[in-house]
Amino acid sequence: MPYRVKVHFEEQYTELTVSNGHYPYSDIGGKKLEKLDVNPGDMYEISVPLISGAGTIVVSATDGAAKLRFRYAIPDDCDDYGNIEVPKAEAASQSDVDKLTEEIQAIKQQIAAPRE
Repeated sequence: MPYRVKVHFEEQYTELTVSNGHYPYSDIGGKKLEKLDVNPGDMYEISVPLISGAGTIVVSATDGAAKLRFRYAIPDDCDDYGNIEVPKAEAASQSDVDKLTEEIQAIKQQIAAPRE
């Protein structure tokens, strides 16, 4: 059974293709999602076939300078309503978490320090 996914674009991209990794998807209106220019706020709704309960969406695009590629595991990367956002949200790196922990400890020490 296919899974309905709404692909939301948060940034401007050119030469954008939404595919399964091999073939471009078409939106529910029949528009082939290949070599498109998109703007922030644009959205396309597609039907993603699930094989053994999982599907794939690959978004390939250019942001003016770099060629980008975002992979989504469907339905895992969707919210409860079948939405995904491009660019894909990145998980915090361990160094980011460590830095934040250090900053929190410094703030705690400042708060706990005796006041003159």
